[in-house]
Amino acid sequence: MSHRTIKLLACFSLVVMLVVACGERKETGLEKNTADGLVLDAYKHKDYPLLLSLADSLGKIGAISEVQSHYWSGYASDRMGKKRTAEYYWKKAESEVENFNNSEQVDYYAKAASHLANLLNLKGDYDGSLKEAINAAEKLEVLGCDTTTDYVNLLVFIGCGQARLPGMEETTKKSFERAYNKHLERISASPTESTYKGAIAGIVNMAYSCNATHQYQQALYWCDRYEELVHKYERLYSADEDYIDKQLARCSIYRATALVSLGQSQESYLAYLDFRNTKFSKSPEGIYDAGEYLIEAKQWKDAAVCFQRLDELVNKYRMEFSIENLETYYLKKYEANLKAGRKDSVYAISTFICDSLSVAIDRARADNAAELATIYNTEQNETRLAENKAKLMRERQIAAVVTIILIIGFFIVYALYKQKAAAKLHKAHNELKAAYDQLEETTSAKERIESELRIARHIQESMVPNEFPQRSDFDLYASMTAAKEVGGDLYDYLIIGDNLCFCVGDVSGKGVPAALFMAQVIRLFRAMVKRNYTPAKLATELNAELSEHNDDGMFITMFIGMVNLRTGKLDFCNAGHNPPILGNGNESRFLKMEPNAPIGLWEGLKYEGEVIDDIRGHLFFVYTDGLNEAENTKLEQFGDEQVLNVVKSASQLNPRDMVDTMKNEVNRHRNGADPNDDLTMLCLHVV
Repeated sequence: MSHRTIKLLACFSLVVMLVVACGERKETGLEKNTADGLVLDAYKHKDYPLLLSLADSLGKIGAISEVQSHYWSGYASDRMGKKRTAEYYWKKAESEVENFNNSEQVDYYAKAASHLANLLNLKGDYDGSLKEAINAAEKLEVLGCDTTTDYVNLLVFIGCGQARLPGMEETTKKSFERAYNKHLERISASPTESTYKGAIAGIVNMAYSCNATHQYQQALYWCDRYEELVHKYERLYSADEDYIDKQLARCSIYRATALVSLGQSQESYLAYLDFRNTKFSKSPEGIYDAGEYLIEAKQWKDAAVCFQRLDELVNKYRMEFSIENLETYYLKKYEANLKAGRKDSVYAISTFICDSLSVAIDRARADNAAELATIYNTEQNETRLAENKAKLMRERQIAAVVTIILIIGFFIVYALYKQKAAAKLHKAHNELKAAYDQLEETTSAKERIESELRIARHIQESMVPNEFPQRSDFDLYASMTAAKEVGGDLYDYLIIGDNLCFCVGDVSGKGVPAALFMAQVIRLFRAMVKRNYTPAKLATELNAELSEHNDDGMFITMFIGMVNLRTGKLDFCNAGHNPPILGNGNESRFLKMEPNAPIGLWEGLKYEGEVIDDIRGHLFFVYTDGLNEAENTKLEQFGDEQVLNVVKSASQLNPRDMVDTMKNEVNRHRNGADPNDDLTMLCLHVV
């Protein structure tokens, strides 16, 4: 044996013995307080993808405990809307309960159990939530950890689950009383802001659950406790005005709902007035709560008015159109408008629900598939990790024995290990190459789609006029800006003899379907103008064409005008579109018009036209709702009043400057927010 070989064997022997020695303790290379700091920082900044990644990575290297890793993984998944994955991780946290060896692990178990019970309750699995809460509460009692907020929350969820079972009213009451008394004990021991808010959150669940299960007398009982606790909090923390206002508002609306269901109409109305006197009642959430109460009170018209602002609530919380959201929010809006007899709104809402339902079903299928794949991959990775750990332990044991017996044995083990490592490296290389090829293919496909959308947008922009007449008898200018790559707004004009025919329209929906519908409308508009149709006749014929075989339920709001350039007489027809503005300084005003339906909804409609004798010397400004409904970063709309004020202050400008001024004002209002809808404006001045 050569000197070089002996030296190599000696070095390898030393390395193996160090590996074996180090195997006796777990080295993470990361202090626990640092790991906790990273996790909490991601949590505080609401960076949930980072939180999920940290929880997984730090758990694998032992920088945080497994139950802590599972809890944070579930929390991050829940916040990202991955409910199935959250449920999976929180159940994994439970499976570790037998291995707990410190209070911190028990605390994270309690958090996971409380969140899991709440998740199951919210998704309607009341039996599962009840079983989970009872099982976890019993374990925490055995462990002597029955004084925390999470433990008391479990008692609340036990009551919520029992409330859903027939004949359990007394049992439910006892469970809620037990939870309430535990909350009072915690407040007595430590009257802090967090203990009060924890107790208030618990009573909110109790009162809401009693209303939801028609236990209205119990709901009133808990509303009284609710109000008492909020007033106690107010005496200590009076500066927290918004929180106090919100809680008193919800207490009043829960009370009003219980009273109206018990037939106590006058008392219910007084509680509703208390709700209306709060700031919270003016917020999107408060208006939605009012809508739910008004449905219970069978005040359908008022409920329909409340649900008109439902989109503000949806936009505020960036809600996706999931099946649950459609059921929770939009079906109530449909019911209120149906019972109020608002046929146009009912049709529009039902069309919206049908359109959104297919998207929601596809998204639910994709999300379920993605979550199942994530869960499956996680389980596979954990299985492989356990196998690798066991295998590594066996190799270390063998290496230790062979080291004592014969150094040559280590050389054999090392050679086998290197060979296997090379094979794994080769496999990893192939997998990486395959992943890279797939990424390259996906990127190419994405670039191709983006290129096609850019072409589609260019084609769409070329369909509307981009050049405007330079004449002495009138001045015209228009602008269209799509919110997405392609949009559904349109404008057009044609000059036929002494008449200038023009239109502005807004197709329902956005994206490619709306763009195709828009193209069809422009084609029909141009053909019908050349037949010398009046605006009312043109709208009637457009509706006949577009409503036939309209299986997708698409429609367009549209303003169609025809002005005689010699006399200034304007014939027009407004089909469900925003009212134009007739601009003349401080006398500028919105036109009052016939309430024609949008075009394409119903067959056989005959549209009514109207006349303004002379619009010469005035600015005539037409626009789509992407203007008045433009939102800033706080989701505040530009508004009709602001649109009118801009026209009043700029009505002396020519049409191009008028449109540019309005654009600048909208951009200033958005303050960096992305456009939430297509925006189209047309301005006309007849001399």
